[in-house]
Amino acid sequence: MMDLIPLLLLNGVVFGAIYALNAVGIGLVYNTTGIINFAQGDFVMLGGMTTAYFYGFAGLPLLLAILCGVTVTVLVGLLVERLLIRPLWRRGAKDWTYVFMLFAAATVIPNIVMLAVSRDPLTFPAFGLLPAIRLDSLNLSSQAVWVLLTTVVLFIALQGFFSRTMLGKAMKATAINRRVAAWLGIGTERMVAMSFGLAALLGAIGGVIFTPLISTQFDIGVSMTLNGFAAAIIGGLGNMRGAIVGGLVIGILQSLSTAFISSVYGDAVTYGVLFALLIVRPAGIFRPLVELKDEEI
Repeated sequence: MMDLIPLLLLNGVVFGAIYALNAVGIGLVYNTTGIINFAQGDFVMLGGMTTAYFYGFAGLPLLLAILCGVTVTVLVGLLVERLLIRPLWRRGAKDWTYVFMLFAAATVIPNIVMLAVSRDPLTFPAFGLLPAIRLDSLNLSSQAVWVLLTTVVLFIALQGFFSRTMLGKAMKATAINRRVAAWLGIGTERMVAMSFGLAALLGAIGGVIFTPLISTQFDIGVSMTLNGFAAAIIGGLGNMRGAIVGGLVIGILQSLSTAFISSVYGDAVTYGVLFALLIVRPAGIFRPLVELKDEEI
């Protein structure tokens, strides 16, 4: 059994990369709005399901199907912000109202996908192009390489976006203090819309690169959201480096606990470790981007 540990760790890293992308998406919305996007996992589901639909049912080439699937998911993310979040934002609604609306979105979106696309698991071919990697007795498939490489590239791109572009700095300023950002002429509503668009983009890409590994289904959103949220909390909510670490921690814990304990208790072990960590370090492993939300000046 111990011989399986390297393979389990490798599988945990691959799954953890998807959770990390989810955690980054959750952190983007939280930093800008102060609320948790409980529909984030449904963006992952949408990316995979719509791409599978355009490829398998509409008959589009895989690359074009991916572009269409990602575009549809980003548009859904922007619609969620425009129709559900912005009206509440303008009225100064309480945080629990946002939570309710996002839970509603996370309930409605999968049901629409089930009716419009399919209730059965769907997949599409692996991308190829990148070579599989063999490490001693371990084999990393070409699609797993795509997952890891894409996560690294997106992380570097986001770091550069937030540190080197005016738009990224404006989003970061909105995260730190919305009121002051508005006084400085930053369009805070536009920043909120961008945060949902970026979160949907990350979710869609995660769903696209992950689906060829194990397929996707209309009801995976809840699991993806919970694992992404746990990764974000472990890493430090809103901290991108922390999100990557948190995602890897969750992925590896699930892989090991499923193999050595039971698949039934895999999530229980993961969240047990999460609770223990929060008792010791309530803010997570890394420092959250926004530690103080008091905007009284």
